[in-house]
Amino acid sequence: MRGLLQCGSVGQVIVLAPPQQVAVCSAMLQPLAETRVKVVTGSAGRADWVRSALAVGAVQPSDVVLVHDPARPFTPAATVGAVIDAVRAGASAAVPVEPVTDTIKVVDSAGVVCGTRDRSLLRSAQSPHGFRAEVLLRADPADPLGALGGEVRTVTGHPRGRRLASPFDVAVMEALLTVEGTS
Repeated sequence: MRGLLQCGSVGQVIVLAPPQQVAVCSAMLQPLAETRVKVVTGSAGRADWVRSALAVGAVQPSDVVLVHDPARPFTPAATVGAVIDAVRAGASAAVPVEPVTDTIKVVDSAGVVCGTRDRSLLRSAQSPHGFRAEVLLRADPADPLGALGGEVRTVTGHPRGRRLASPFDVAVMEALLTVEGTS
């Protein structure tokens, strides 16, 4: 939330929460005392959630809309700003990325290695994903970036934009934030 609010270009933040979590989310965000943040509930399914947020936010077709993954809570403000700037500069959509540093193997259904991917062409996508509102409204809501193909620009991501999906990911992020002095 801090990254979104501190980038200087975000007019409002719509937090979509399951009905039973709206009060909890509202209480967690209350210390921010931020009038640009609204917690609402949406119907089931990612596509419906995005459409609900667009409706609640009274979005205009030319607005820049960010879809942010809450599993990436430490995305820095500069990354958020770079995504917004790319869309404002004419991209239909933009996504922050980091180079893939692992060796990626292709395996068959039996688990046998049958190839190695060229990592120089691979990137790990982060969030927020930025769109012109009119593009997001007509995109496949289940996978809006995938449907846009060559219309999606990349911007430089940040190690703090990594997805926290396991206890190991959390431990790595805690160590990074401690080293940076931001914990």
